[in-house]
This record gives sequence, C-alpha cells and structure tokens, in this order.
Amino acid sequence: MQNNTKKILSTALVTNLEKKPVDKITIKDIVNECDLTRQTFYNYFSDIYELVEWTASEAAEKALDNVSDYENWQQGFYNVMMAIKENQYLVMNTYQSIYRDLLEEYIYRVIYSYIIVVVERQAVGMSVDTKHKDFIAHFYSLAFISLIFEWVKDGMKDDPKEIVEQTGVLVQGDFKKALNKYAE
Repeated sequence: MQNNTKKILSTALVTNLEKKPVDKITIKDIVNECDLTRQTFYNYFSDIYELVEWTASEAAEKALDNVSDYENWQQGFYNVMMAIKENQYLVMNTYQSIYRDLLEEYIYRVIYSYIIVVVERQAVGMSVDTKHKDFIAHFYSLAFISLIFEWVKDGMKDDPKEIVEQTGVLVQGDFKKALNKYAE
C-alpha cells in the first residue's frame, strides 16, 4: 500500500508538472489532483522536493535495471535519456525552476552510482587505488551530465540513440585504458 500511495502522489505531481513548474506547485495541488489528504502526503514525503526526488529515483532505477556493466553502459545511458524524455515535464519544469541545482545533483548521483559499478567491474583483477576509480567515475559522470543537460536545454530535439552512439565512439576502451594507467 505504501508504494502504491507514493506512486499515486508521484502521478499527481507529473500531472501538475504538465501545467506549471515545480516551484509553483503546492502540496494542495498534488493532493487535490489525487483526492488524498495533506496528512497522507506528509505520511510519505516531507516536501515536494522529496516527492520529485522519489519520482526521479523510480524512473532512474527502472532505466538502469540490469545494465551496469561495461558491455551495457551505452544501453544504460540510453535508458537514462529515454527516462528523462518520458518524464520531460518533470525534468523540464524542474530544470527551469529554483530546484535546478538539486536536479543536477540528483542526476549526477544516479549516473555516478551507475558508472562506478562499471568502473569497478572493469578493474577486477587490477590493483587500482579507490581514489583513481572514483576520479574516472566522476569524470565520465560529469561528461554524461553535460551531454544530458545540453540536450535538455535544447528541448530534447536530438535523437538520444545518436548521442549515445557518438559518446560510445569516444569512450570505447577508455575505462580499461585509464584503469591500466592507474594500476599499481
């Protein structure tokens, strides 16, 4: 029941985001949309940002399910972009609001947690200091986020598959090459 109520509130948030930016949405708007009470909202979320983060987290988890290895990183990156596109009202209205920094931080955490798994799997059998693996994951996370936010800023017009394929050409073999340079 708990997860179902969260999904109902999340759907109400997305419906409201189709009409106005997140910083103009009130808890009253959300609960009126789904015929729940304010207290029900507060039983699950402390504020609208927490609901935005939960909604984004659910979309990201679905997008990255079973694709956190080197052979599938492109599929994971593509899935993230498609999840953003599917939730474009959430992303665009958050991107254009006072919550933009929080959106960027959240997407960074999602992408970093995905990429560090890829890096760790590539480093199996190698003696690479954690700080170097973290740096590699950080570097690629920032690169991917820059691509994503440039795409969002341009209205998500470009084909995500093409962006991922172009990125793949640049990244091909680079995780392993960087790890080999850092190996002790």
